[in-house]
Amino acid sequence: MVNEQDRGSIPLPFSTVRKGFDRDEVRNYFERFDAELRVTAADRDAAAAQARDLAKQLDDARDEIDDLRKDVDRLSVPPTTAEGMSDRISRMLRLASDEASEVRAKAEADAAETISVAEQEGAQLRGQYESLVAELEDRRSALEIQHEQTMAKARTEAAKIVEAAQSERDRLAAEAELRRSQVQEDFDLSMSERRQKTITAVNELESTSKAEAQRRLADATHEAERRLQAATDQSERKIAHAKELAEELRVLRGRILAQLLGIRGQLDSVPAMLASVNRESELLDAQPDTAASKSEKRPNENPNSQSAPNGAADRKTESGESGSNASGKKSGDETDNSDEDTAVLSTVEKTQANRPAGQRTVKTGS
Repeated sequence: MVNEQDRGSIPLPFSTVRKGFDRDEVRNYFERFDAELRVTAADRDAAAAQARDLAKQLDDARDEIDDLRKDVDRLSVPPTTAEGMSDRISRMLRLASDEASEVRAKAEADAAETISVAEQEGAQLRGQYESLVAELEDRRSALEIQHEQTMAKARTEAAKIVEAAQSERDRLAAEAELRRSQVQEDFDLSMSERRQKTITAVNELESTSKAEAQRRLADATHEAERRLQAATDQSERKIAHAKELAEELRVLRGRILAQLLGIRGQLDSVPAMLASVNRESELLDAQPDTAASKSEKRPNENPNSQSAPNGAADRKTESGESGSNASGKKSGDETDNSDEDTAVLSTVEKTQANRPAGQRTVKTGS
């Protein structure tokens, strides 16, 4: 940290704020320094550009003077001599020659004056430019030196501040560690007491919960056995009714199969009776619908028969092997009858396919 003697010998543009300079002031100072340096560089570039413009103007003036001299020399030379001409032409030529001499003299004087003025202005601007460049270089050197000194001091102060901050951090860390260990001990003691109380309460609650759970389990087991017995009885009744209904459907399917076989025989033996066969096939188509509607009405007459298939399926799990065996028998009967119907219908379709297109009017499915 800078001592009092250094502060008295070196004037600083910053106010001291707790172990160092104010960061905002240092930042603002360097920002102003950079801004002034950029302005100085811009002025230097502008002066250089102005000097280049004046040099270009001087060159243009010299070129213009040379052109005027050439014009004066061209006009001063007489195209012809005065010998052998009349006096009038001679006078005109003399007057023109005199005017040309006057114009040339005036142009030379103006050119000399313009050259002198341009040279003076160029020398003056060149001197101003050189002095400005020298001033800028001196100022830049001074600013660089000042910048280096300021940065060196700032680095020294920063190192001291960092060292002090590290010491303060270590001290605070030690205090925090001591405080944390004390808090941890208090916390462990408090948690041990709370844990013991919680374990006692949990044990009491567990014993109470076990007794209540055993009581509810006994009640639930008794209720489940009662419902299982009731469901088993109901499923057996519905399975018996379903067997009766399946037997009726099997008989009806056999009748329809016999009728379809009769139609097949008539189609093969009597092609000429096509119209009659068509009417009979329509009647046969109506008969399965009537039989199906009757079979649907029969379950509707008995309230328990409507939900027999679904009830049997629902009671299959509850009733065990009894419901499983009954449902397996019913599925086997329906599968056999379905295979017979499929064979008959395929036979009728083949017979219709062998007939001419105009005679294929018999419906093969209901």
